[in-house]
Amino acid sequence: MSDEDSATWVIVIILVMMFLLPIGWIFFAYPAEPHYVVTGEPVREAAGAAGITVISAGNITWPLTGAIGGKTYILADDAGNTLAVQTQTFDSAGSRDAAILTFSAQSVGKGKTAGTLVVVGDQVIHFGPDPGGILSRIGTELREKRVSP
Repeated sequence: MSDEDSATWVIVIILVMMFLLPIGWIFFAYPAEPHYVVTGEPVREAAGAAGITVISAGNITWPLTGAIGGKTYILADDAGNTLAVQTQTFDSAGSRDAAILTFSAQSVGKGKTAGTLVVVGDQVIHFGPDPGGILSRIGTELREKRVSP
């Protein structure tokens, strides 16, 4: 084995350690949320527990395969900050995960809306931009409704 071959292998090993290991750690640190039926309205319940007011709520169905239906919420806090939230229930883990992959594959402004996705059982919850910190206040309540840590 020549010095060039050894150097090539060292570079390959370093690249694997830099890119693949952190991705693997993420998968182990944040296991996938199992698909289970969520009862009630987790966003409304989390908002109420955090002292956030639900200004309005309505029904919505995303145009995605397996989407059953969900809700749109406008949340507000005492300081006047508002946050738009959409939830969507999916009929299977595969359709729910496909929706998440579709969202994640887009870049903001080119098909992807700005915001954050949270998964709770069979529901995908999309939070719009949150300059007032409402998501951080109800995030703890939503995490308690999840099965996986």
